[in-house]
Amino acid sequence: MTSPRLLTVTSSRLDVPELDALVHDTRTQADAFIFLSGGASKMSAGSEQALLALFEALPILAGDGLRFAVADGGTKAGIMEAAGQARAHSTPAFPLIGIAPAREIPPHGTTPVDPNHSVIVAVENPDWDGAQGYFGSETVAMYQLFARLAEGKPSVAVVANGGGITLTEIDQNVRAGRPIVLVSGSGRAADAVLSLLNPALTVEGETAELRAKAAVLNLRRQPDLLHAFEMASGPAEFARVLRGFLGH
Repeated sequence: MTSPRLLTVTSSRLDVPELDALVHDTRTQADAFIFLSGGASKMSAGSEQALLALFEALPILAGDGLRFAVADGGTKAGIMEAAGQARAHSTPAFPLIGIAPAREIPPHGTTPVDPNHSVIVAVENPDWDGAQGYFGSETVAMYQLFARLAEGKPSVAVVANGGGITLTEIDQNVRAGRPIVLVSGSGRAADAVLSLLNPALTVEGETAELRAKAAVLNLRRQPDLLHAFEMASGPAEFARVLRGFLGH
């Protein structure tokens, strides 16, 4: 599998021929879309292994004949790397698009991109001051691109773990009216939002802080969009659940 193609865009100018061509080509190849959000940070080794194993659902879906594409943050970490590894041995290989802040990835930054993605879209955001880094500077452009990719086609968001930026991404998915699968037991942002739906769930530490932020963002305002998936259920069940949202 070749290295991903790098496409650099400016957040205020997404109507460029190269991006238009990417959207057109991907929509030609895919009838449905899966958008990933979050990561696999601050997890026990066993929990991280269980989470990353879920993404074996993607080759299962491809092998079943579902024509889909996946998009995420594109870096070589957590669930994004797991999606890349899944694509590497998927038959057929599904399109996998990463959207990352240009200032964080090579050649301008040091965060490695995942080598198994098909395309990396590097977003320059000249209005972002960068005092706290550039992650998050790409979020608005990312979801504008997601909207263009999925227009008129079924799509689902998958959220696992994650921090404050993930809460912002959940908000973007709610605004889009997109169903969101929250991986229960993955911790942090995913479990924080699930605890809003079930106040009996006890959360503490960082997850409690994220729960408070999620409440301020009113992320439970459309509870019908939020769906829990138990992390221990495994990739075959995960594939079944995703297939249900993607209309196949």
